[in-house]
Amino acid sequence: MDKKWLIRSLLFAFSTVMLCAWLIGPGGALPKGGALSAASVVAPASSLVLTDENLVDGLASLELSVRIAKVDLNGQILSIDLRVAEEQFDKQQLYQSMAEVISFAMEDTSNIDQLLLRLIAEDQWLGTRYLLLAADVRRGAWPVQALEELRNSGQEELSPSLIRWFRITATHLWKEHIPY
Repeated sequence: MDKKWLIRSLLFAFSTVMLCAWLIGPGGALPKGGALSAASVVAPASSLVLTDENLVDGLASLELSVRIAKVDLNGQILSIDLRVAEEQFDKQQLYQSMAEVISFAMEDTSNIDQLLLRLIAEDQWLGTRYLLLAADVRRGAWPVQALEELRNSGQEELSPSLIRWFRITATHLWKEHIPY
């Protein structure tokens, strides 16, 4: 009787360990790091695999208050520069545009794991460009409410949590003209 109980206990423990290894391991059921992100909880399984062929069509569907200046797709990394004109220095609109781009890259696609997003100011007279703000957004590194918080930031400063989740860096020019 004691032998059967011991064997069953060992088999149960072994099965539990194997199940955990499968869930956490490469190709397992849980996303990287085992954390559930906005992309894995809110959005249904994304069907759009972003490629060079459908990149323009995908981005054309976004409703942005600023223009896209530059786009680069390199494997699972999408880089987007948004051009901010002088009359577009409205934090609420800029944050909403950022949220739309992040939502597209992380919720609407299945193959983008990192988004490098930059806000670039351009001097119309001289044609020079200045970096205002940069974000390094990674799939699974932010909670469900982060996008909504960014969309609803209005004219307020971004919370330290948002800055950390989206790895946002502001230049001196941004801090001087549009304090975050």
